[in-house]
Amino acid sequence: SGPAAEWLEHAKTQAARIAISSWLRDHPDGATPTTTPARAPLSVVGARGGGGNAVADLPDATVRLAGCCTPVPPDEVAGFVVRGGAVTVHRVACAAVAQMRSLGRTSVAVHWRATADCRVTLTAESFGRPHLLADLTEAIARQGVEVVSATVEPPVEQRVRHTYTLQLPDASVLPALMRAMRDVPGVYDVDRA
Repeated sequence: SGPAAEWLEHAKTQAARIAISSWLRDHPDGATPTTTPARAPLSVVGARGGGGNAVADLPDATVRLAGCCTPVPPDEVAGFVVRGGAVTVHRVACAAVAQMRSLGRTSVAVHWRATADCRVTLTAESFGRPHLLADLTEAIARQGVEVVSATVEPPVEQRVRHTYTLQLPDASVLPALMRAMRDVPGVYDVDRA
């Protein structure tokens, strides 16, 4: 037996996600689908509990946001039951959604709760220069956004990749935040992870 689809949610690197996705694509019968009967009550997890502001139509289910696409309100989202009965929430445009459907994962209706704050992961691609990390962090702080974690990969051919996990006071600040980060000298791309 090989990797299961839920491994995608725990993979730490893009290379690991690609390897798992490739195996799953080449072995469509390698994982047995999970079936869970639909029930009426809702399951909600708070903003700091892992599920963000996502609400799933499945009682007592743990709700968590997928690490591969880091959905935030008002993204269109889809939920799937994974190992242990937890519901993982993906952006509809995420490649993992098609993978989950092809594996026969049970889909669950999910939507966003009417609360403002959310957590998002952004990557900034830039040309290496002194004080770049400080300038990016300052641009983020000026937008009133809290840095939860930051990772800077070593430069490759004078190009540096920064990955930030951020706590936004309101999802509506995301476009302005991304513009502010792109405006930092040396930064040539900012995107959702």
